[in-house]
Amino acid sequence: MPARLSASYREAVLWQEQVARDPLPVRDVPGSADVVVVGGGYCGLSAARSAAEAGASVVLLEKEELGTGASTRNGGMVIPELKASPAKLAKKYGPQLYAEVDEAFDYLEALAPELDCDYARTGQLYLAHTPRHTAHMRELAAELPDVTFLTGEQVRERTGSSAFDSGAFFERVGGLHPAKYHAGLVRLAREAGAQLHDRTAAVSVGPVVRTTRGDIRADHVILATNAYADEAMPDLARKVVPINSYIIATEPLSQDLQDLIGPQMMVDTKNLLFYWRLTPDGRMAFGGRRSLDAAEVSAARDYLYDAMIRIHPQLEGVAVDYAWTGYVAMTLDRLPHVGTSNGAWYATGCNGTGVSFNSWLGRRLGQVVTGQVPPPAFAQLKHRAIPAKPLSSSYLPLVGKYFAWQDHR
Repeated sequence: MPARLSASYREAVLWQEQVARDPLPVRDVPGSADVVVVGGGYCGLSAARSAAEAGASVVLLEKEELGTGASTRNGGMVIPELKASPAKLAKKYGPQLYAEVDEAFDYLEALAPELDCDYARTGQLYLAHTPRHTAHMRELAAELPDVTFLTGEQVRERTGSSAFDSGAFFERVGGLHPAKYHAGLVRLAREAGAQLHDRTAAVSVGPVVRTTRGDIRADHVILATNAYADEAMPDLARKVVPINSYIIATEPLSQDLQDLIGPQMMVDTKNLLFYWRLTPDGRMAFGGRRSLDAAEVSAARDYLYDAMIRIHPQLEGVAVDYAWTGYVAMTLDRLPHVGTSNGAWYATGCNGTGVSFNSWLGRRLGQVVTGQVPPPAFAQLKHRAIPAKPLSSSYLPLVGKYFAWQDHR
């Protein structure tokens, strides 16, 4: 179904349009620093702040304009989860991994009031798109605290949607405004004394970080590029696959429609999943992807609009104001990767649930390089690298087709 577009429709990011950015002056980088952070998203800014608060001289490098990357293009869902269940991870690695995920959620909830980022503890509905997934919903409710099983009728009462066979409600989930949150992290990093340089790319990384605006001799380097790792850091680029995710945002909904749909975050059980929520200003933000291949935003927009109407028929006729895309950093084992490469610390690959965890990992790595704390438990894991790009570009479409087949079985 072609999307109904408003008169003011634009292919632009809603969140970015709602927050005025304060442009940084373009200037050469200093010749040395205690800590150089590469990447200006949630992870990089959090690392820069925590290292600067410990008294280190910190320089942060962002290749593009600060506030235009994935940190301001996501759905703003604060989800303390990994793709693997706590029981499976605890059996294989022990309980500490999920303890850090929970700690990250608590960290963000404590931080959010300082940032004016529209954070609210909303909970999340995880929704079974097929009867085969109902047993899994019951298992989650039995295994995890603060999770409640819901029948299809109970889901309909909470959301107005009859599209799902059952669901699980996760109480420890929230939502925020991604661009306001990012702007708050920028402010805190600057107040702590970190020097922020955007439109400044790292050309090579080592004891001397070579950039497009000069070279910096660094005692410590933190790589926080996530899905945007490039040829300047080839080892890191082979740890993640950047996958496009797409979001549409409607015009503001009536209060009746907002009350019907509810304030909670929502995600279904597909491999090629949909995720959706109401924004702080009362719009529907509906995201997902049709495959693992990149698509034109206009094609993805129409696909998402059709899916949104199938799930919430009450929204038929509501117009779309915005559509955009952004990267999700995916890993082969679907776990975050943390460690060192050529003497630099890195954190990458939260697989779509990185709002709180990337923030926490950045803060933790800033504390690690300044000698305050030991590395996180995730740094002990060993991971496989992604095959070379020519191979990944050929197998990703096949994986996407397999996922689509599974979803429609």
